[in-house]
Amino acid sequence: MDVKKTGLILSGGGARAAYQVGVLKAIHKILPKGHYNPFDIISGTSAGAINGVALASYAENYRMGIKHLERIWMHFSCDQIYRTDFWGVSASLARLTRSLLIGRGYKNDTVSLLNNQPLRELLTEVVKFDNIQGAIDSGALHAIAVNCSGLESGESVSFFQGHYSINNWQRQRRVGIRSRITLDHLMASSAIPMIFPSVKIHREYFADGAVRQLAPLSPALHLGAEKIMVIGVSGIAHKRKERPQSSSYPSPAKIMGHMLNAAFLDSMETDVERLRRINRTVEKIPES
Repeated sequence: MDVKKTGLILSGGGARAAYQVGVLKAIHKILPKGHYNPFDIISGTSAGAINGVALASYAENYRMGIKHLERIWMHFSCDQIYRTDFWGVSASLARLTRSLLIGRGYKNDTVSLLNNQPLRELLTEVVKFDNIQGAIDSGALHAIAVNCSGLESGESVSFFQGHYSINNWQRQRRVGIRSRITLDHLMASSAIPMIFPSVKIHREYFADGAVRQLAPLSPALHLGAEKIMVIGVSGIAHKRKERPQSSSYPSPAKIMGHMLNAAFLDSMETDVERLRRINRTVEKIPES
């Protein structure tokens, strides 16, 4: 009997991705002891991609992977993500200001508000990229996808590493490309535009995967998932909030927060709603 493949989808959301680890830990407690990896397919975006790839590298020992993830997030601090020292921040600001005022000195100069080299060094230590192919070969994992946003093409690109039977795909403004997942893919997927430097992969520079990601559920479905579990971080989507009365003009921080939510979080809720509607329609079609 062919067992349906289960997909895990981890959205972006910065530090809120720690919530995903809490959910995964709860699943780890529910499963019987010694249970294999419950997720055949993992698709991650931005901070969710970091969680997803870390989990995929421990697919042959799911419980150890959860403990490893929990340990990483328990000790996360700002200085492990970007340079917080005076000279590090000053150098990034000076580069950004120079670029805005007089242009870049060299065509490959990075333009960003912060220097995330500490995150690159941390991920080099904690993520065992070489383990991913071993997990795929042993059957503990079917596929892992890291989602990025192409700055030249404007496409949402899902770089995936998985079973040989999976083919590349192409849809409107979104594609899937087979690639061996590396540190560069993670750095690109979590590179918030203008905040962190974009990363060049093959021919193009890529930024945070949540930007222009119109169908975040799509990669897992293309990789073969027939059941999916989505761990988002944007709260209860179906619960309508009371509309508050504005007492003053919104602050720049509030406007910026609204824009960031629209760019990085809201597409997940829309895509889940679309998939539920499709499933309801399919259920009404007679099997004959």
